[in-house]
Amino acid sequence: MDKLSASVGRDGSNTKQDVILVQQLLNQSRIAGITTPLKEDGLIGNITIARIEAFQKAIVSLASPDGRVDPDGKTFKMLLMSRENAMPASSFEPSDKAIDLLKSIEQLATIPYDDQTGLDTTEWVKGATIGYGHLIAKAEWDEYKNGITEAEAINLFKTDLAPFVDTIKQYVTSHISQNEFDAMVIFTFNIGSHGFKTSSVLKLINDPDAETDYSDLESAWKAWNKSDGKVNKGLANRRNAEWNIYSKNIYKRW
Repeated sequence: MDKLSASVGRDGSNTKQDVILVQQLLNQSRIAGITTPLKEDGLIGNITIARIEAFQKAIVSLASPDGRVDPDGKTFKMLLMSRENAMPASSFEPSDKAIDLLKSIEQLATIPYDDQTGLDTTEWVKGATIGYGHLIAKAEWDEYKNGITEAEAINLFKTDLAPFVDTIKQYVTSHISQNEFDAMVIFTFNIGSHGFKTSSVLKLINDPDAETDYSDLESAWKAWNKSDGKVNKGLANRRNAEWNIYSKNIYKRW
């Protein structure tokens, strides 16, 4: 494992090799909204310090970033973790934290309801839903109209989730971390595989320099906040929660 011999920052020893290591780790780490790589020249200039502070704010969650990387400090440990945990999307499965959060978001319904109104329904409608967010096709109505057990809902949820997981594994080409994978699973479960495959979100995940209608990945992600053309508070809250998982490794329902 790489190791710093001294502190790197405004008031650090700043040996050239130590600075290069920090610059390399910063370039290998994913910081939302930052796409331009640092020059790995061993010089601790304002740009490198600003990138350290951005990492500390976005990933380390320091209230007061100091632009310093100490050999035994949290910033250096998180830099190493960020690099080491990045793997191909095909290497991941949804974590238990992601599954539990997604189930809490979708909420268990053992009898059909209309997801447009939130009211129970005794006849098929376009938004008929059951279990953990399972949209009932018209051809399925007789199977689900009388309700299901919790065990049946869990099995249905696993079946529903599988194609979304497969979509991420197939179409995400960049190396990612577990929390990024989890965030994409929860996101795609909501917007659908087609929505994800054709989205600017996927383009920017695979290539941060891709040309899209958005200034960065965060704005592309949070643009999926509308229902019937209008901003929906529930969707906006969900996008924020997903983004916190993706960018900060924070798994929390709103």
